[in-house]
Amino acid sequence: MAARLKQGENVRPASSETETSVESPRGYTSAAQDTHFRALIELPAALELIPDPACLFGSHGPAICCNDAWRSGVIETPEAFAPSGWMDRLHPLEREGVEAGLKEALAAARNFEADVRLRASDGEYRWHILRVHAHDVRDGKPQFWLYVLTDIHARKLRKQDLARTIKLQAGMLDVSVDCVKVIQPDGRLSYLNRAGCIALGVDEDSGLGMEWLPLLGPEVKEIGQAALDDARRGFNARFPGLICLPGEKPRYWDNMLTPLLSPNGDVEAILCVSRDITAQRESEERIALLMGELNHRSKNQLSVMHALVRRTVPDTRVPWLRTLEQRMMSIARSQDLLINGEWTGTTIYDLVVSQTAIAGDVLGERLLLQGDPDLRLHPGTAETIGLALHELTTNAVKYGALSSSSGRVFVSWSIRDGDGSPHLCIDWLEKGGPPVKEPERKGFGSLIIERNPRVVSGARVNCHYLPTGVVWHFEAPARSVLAG
Repeated sequence: MAARLKQGENVRPASSETETSVESPRGYTSAAQDTHFRALIELPAALELIPDPACLFGSHGPAICCNDAWRSGVIETPEAFAPSGWMDRLHPLEREGVEAGLKEALAAARNFEADVRLRASDGEYRWHILRVHAHDVRDGKPQFWLYVLTDIHARKLRKQDLARTIKLQAGMLDVSVDCVKVIQPDGRLSYLNRAGCIALGVDEDSGLGMEWLPLLGPEVKEIGQAALDDARRGFNARFPGLICLPGEKPRYWDNMLTPLLSPNGDVEAILCVSRDITAQRESEERIALLMGELNHRSKNQLSVMHALVRRTVPDTRVPWLRTLEQRMMSIARSQDLLINGEWTGTTIYDLVVSQTAIAGDVLGERLLLQGDPDLRLHPGTAETIGLALHELTTNAVKYGALSSSSGRVFVSWSIRDGDGSPHLCIDWLEKGGPPVKEPERKGFGSLIIERNPRVVSGARVNCHYLPTGVVWHFEAPARSVLAG
């Protein structure tokens, strides 16, 4: 059949003016023949109803008729056409395969369909779908074959562009060291990049359709389920992961789940990006170990210094020794706060409470605090302000408001505008104590209160000895003193 099609013959379409010489199909009676030929006369008009190029072939190869779209778009010979003309226009790379497929389909009396490229009049090839349908099958043999060519060139190019884009994106994802997965709402994987396959210990392209949760370690399956449930409801989710493969060290992961929404807001899929943070975790553990050792040694150094001072001084009853010990304890208390905060800083509230503890149980009654309890100082500022607060408390207990039962100390802190930028202000105000006057001789304690805080960048310190009590004010740019 394919050979006869390729050889072809010139046939004019049947019409009222021209006759078509088509041999009578076997098995037709005289009445059936009349009906058959009347149908053939009506075929050209029927084929014109098909917008795509269409041609009807007989069972033995000759073309019976075709529509104008076939003649103008495929054969381009309005007067007469060769049925094999369209075969000559097939792309050389596809011609052999189409001929073989047609031959097999015609022999088996079954339909045939293929994507083919046909050469246009300008020499360019355009994509078409070739559909061949068997009609009027008698005793397993079709009497007619209908050929239809549908132009799909634009759609095919879009599909090829999409395929190239998908291939490029897949390649980009495959070079990523992160484990990238696309999870369907039912919890099954629809995409897994190369890094994900390696991390989960599955062959490439074999993870599609697998359930995601069973691939997680038992230690994190519960929090993984909770994260998946959140993503199904349209929320971003995050959880730490752990994978333990046989013969390998445990690997730690940071998993981010992002729901992919349809235009109407439904969750169509879930993007899961898992980053290997094993090295980061090991580094954090080493840092924690070093910080613990540093904290231990820092506290030991203060203890050693304290012991050295006591052993160096012949008479441990001298008043200044007690003052020195209290100052060393003030430094130790500030360090304790910083150690508990992992040296990221401490809150002003905790610093004030710890440094005024030497006054006894006065907080809330004679020591009144006002300020944001979450406002944090960075480590350097905390130690400097801590020493000043210790000296102020010591003086208040000895000579000021805390030396009498009627005295009160007010400590407040806030963020205020200063020179066009936010400034931290800390105020110490004494009231109700015995009359206060400025000391005639300023010792080391006064230096700690008035001058030492000025080492902070941009800081200003004022200390006034009013009859009603001491007033101390510290102010510095917030960016210089606040943590975070």
